[in-house]
Amino acid sequence: MSKNNMATYKAVTWDIMQNIFKNFNDHQLHCVINFDTHIDEDCLKKAVNISIDALPILRCKFVEKSYFKFPYWQDCKFTSENIVKMIKTEAIENTIQKLIVVKTKEDFGPQIIINIIRSGESDSLCIVMNHMVSDGVGFKEYLYMLSSIYSNLKSNPNYVLDIKMGSRSTNQIFKNFSISDKLKILLTSAKLSKYDSGVVFPLEGDNSNPFILIRKIPRERFLLMRTYAKANNATINDILLSAYIRALYKVLKIKRLALPCPVNLRRYISNGKSEGICNLTSNMICEIEYEIGHTYEETLLKVKNSMDSEKGNFSCLKGPLILEMAFSILPYKKAKQIISKVFNNPTIAMTNIGIIDKNKLVFDGLGIKDTFICGSIKYKPYFQIAATTFDNEITLSSNFCGTEDDKIKITEFLDTFDNELPHF
Repeated sequence: MSKNNMATYKAVTWDIMQNIFKNFNDHQLHCVINFDTHIDEDCLKKAVNISIDALPILRCKFVEKSYFKFPYWQDCKFTSENIVKMIKTEAIENTIQKLIVVKTKEDFGPQIIINIIRSGESDSLCIVMNHMVSDGVGFKEYLYMLSSIYSNLKSNPNYVLDIKMGSRSTNQIFKNFSISDKLKILLTSAKLSKYDSGVVFPLEGDNSNPFILIRKIPRERFLLMRTYAKANNATINDILLSAYIRALYKVLKIKRLALPCPVNLRRYISNGKSEGICNLTSNMICEIEYEIGHTYEETLLKVKNSMDSEKGNFSCLKGPLILEMAFSILPYKKAKQIISKVFNNPTIAMTNIGIIDKNKLVFDGLGIKDTFICGSIKYKPYFQIAATTFDNEITLSSNFCGTEDDKIKITEFLDTFDNELPHF
């Protein structure tokens, strides 16, 4: 307990890594949910209070003091009054653009911001969560929890959620591996050094001007893409990644690029679920050297072969295991200093946050017209495309801090990306 008797929770390795990432991006997760009617503000606030009682990390501040000891999260007892705000406007799109790029303050808290944007007869939620707290999968799980609490409260105002926040550490994965398995992981040939390829997207950058640009792939086209993927024994991620690579090679005139592809490490937990809200994501590397193929089909085959090879080994676990060892052996700030120097953040990346389950994201009495999640807003020279799928519609997004000319360049790139996707 702290001096003022507020509860504390030890920070974990990936909290620290996401804090380091603030040099590269805003290290926030962003979500927009568009409803067809008004949400019950009082019920939502009550649901938020129940959710942060279950996940108190969301009402904490981050405290980093000691050279030797790990930092910690201190419960500041924030409530929904500090988290949820109502904004009424007729300029809904401009307001969404403004509020979806706000940032939490990890050293003050809370670690989540929820804005209700009310326009006419409908509402939108803009939700921002500190990436130190969670990855995209954990963010989705929180949204499902919040909507479930809201729905239960609509039918039972006395509803109580009886769960407690469990472990947030990657040790919940590694405890399932033997010493010999861990040795194999350490000896595996991870391609982490290939992040530093020297390839950058030519953007001007302006850290005072964050924005999110989106592109929709409608239901009819998505369903055809899914059929095409199954016919080629591929995944939707393979389909998107192949088009992304072809667009990058066309626009940047490059000959080699190693692209990191996030992988959910919960696959190594028996029930596929983390014990607490946390970051359990690492990367596999998709690399195609020199010749991507003349046709889309040739590129897809190369991407599929590269990804199948990565999925067949433990390379995605090597980085997290090394980090856990470094922070357990070295003094905290010494380990952080070394890792900050040797870590190569990929200048170009793609992340597929996956499907937002419309059967789990249900706010009783409200129809969801559209929703999407995207990751951090990048600073020059870093560039990323994110994808989420909801109700058989894909949202592609690019988050960047840049100039108006950068917006034009990224929009044109999204056109190229779209055109490289298989057409039917």
